[in-house]
Amino acid sequence: MDDAKPKQRASAAVPSSRLSRMASLTGLAGRVAGNLVADGSRQWLKGQRPAMSELLLSAKNLEQVAAKLARMRGAAMKLGQLISMDSGALLPPELANVLSRLRDDAVIMPAAQLVDVLEHNWGSNWDQTLAQFSFDPVAAASIGQVHKGRTHAGRELAIKIQYPGVRRSIDSDIDNVVSLLRLSGLLPRELDIDPLVAEAKHQLYLETDYLHEQQQLQEYAQALQSFRHAGALLIPGVDKALTTEQILCMDFVEGVSLIQAAEQKHALRHEIPALLLELFFCELFQLHRVQTDPNPANYQYNLSSEQLVLLDFGAVRQFSSDFVRQYHRAICAATDRDTATLAEALETLRFFSQRHDAANRQVVLDIFVEATEPLRTPGDYDFGHSDLAQRIHQRGMAISSTPEAWHTPPADVLFLHRKMGGLFMLAAQLGASVDVHAIFSRYRELL
Repeated sequence: MDDAKPKQRASAAVPSSRLSRMASLTGLAGRVAGNLVADGSRQWLKGQRPAMSELLLSAKNLEQVAAKLARMRGAAMKLGQLISMDSGALLPPELANVLSRLRDDAVIMPAAQLVDVLEHNWGSNWDQTLAQFSFDPVAAASIGQVHKGRTHAGRELAIKIQYPGVRRSIDSDIDNVVSLLRLSGLLPRELDIDPLVAEAKHQLYLETDYLHEQQQLQEYAQALQSFRHAGALLIPGVDKALTTEQILCMDFVEGVSLIQAAEQKHALRHEIPALLLELFFCELFQLHRVQTDPNPANYQYNLSSEQLVLLDFGAVRQFSSDFVRQYHRAICAATDRDTATLAEALETLRFFSQRHDAANRQVVLDIFVEATEPLRTPGDYDFGHSDLAQRIHQRGMAISSTPEAWHTPPADVLFLHRKMGGLFMLAAQLGASVDVHAIFSRYRELL
């Protein structure tokens, strides 16, 4: 079989059994403890008395935690990503910075393990299934890696191959990682992440079923035909004959990253975020179906066809009509600074905890109102020079400094805010100026 010359990439076998994955985490805990004793002893001999938290958050310990999660991939790495994106303001900055690297870093499978997965799904003669297959992945992430291939009929494919053992180890992986972070003190004891953990497990079971993602892709593409800018989007087709629970085969589409696209055509730094923001409003308020993963790697731009390419559908989430109605009510109230109506809507959405006193509730309302600034501002909103994220963070510190008030919002709200935060960060990174007020105005009267 023809194959491209592989690039130099770091590779390591993915621990595929529950026992080996548990052993990986147990070994990590031992190394962290060993580092703690050694570093503490050295500082004690120098007459210093370091706090336990300082020893736990040493660069060596944090690097080992990040490296181990990156090599395990799967649920362990995914949970690290979720915690870093959804609880970053509550975590020690050293841990948040290390976990944030997991959004981009993944070590690829060695060729022998890759072949095992291909044989398990396509049979021992898997190499006859395709006319060409490149062993060098074009992308690698927490759950799988993507390879390029070509069918005998000449169809170019992007082949997403799941790491072995990921699905059957979801529950144990996540429970073990949470235990490790709790016992080590790296995760604040007061932070209740049980709802996040349960949702992470549920989401991972969906994301590790590529037959489910195939169905999501097809249903999403069908629903998106009603979007007024549907022609500006490109959704790859699926090869159903080759797709299995562990392998997803889509049309290979040429594209560059959104950053590269904006560098080559300056206007795209404004047009792409504007399109993504309107797509989000359409997804939520019109389709009730949102691709909730904000990772910019889920998008590319095809410069020849001038289309935004949508690549990942494992995190597509459906929302009930009741939820969408109440969230729409909350967004409109926040945009209008109507805190009374906003409070009613958020109460209905179970956004508040019983532990929230009046002062903390007011902080939540203030944050919500402040977050809608781009929707409220007439004309182009300058994301590149906005300090909105910093202002929201500062307001949030008022709650994060009061552990008894910490509360994980309902999963639907959490995933929506993760997506919105990701879109804001992308627009800021591109230095975009977008008339969000005009875009949102089209969706204010829908419900």
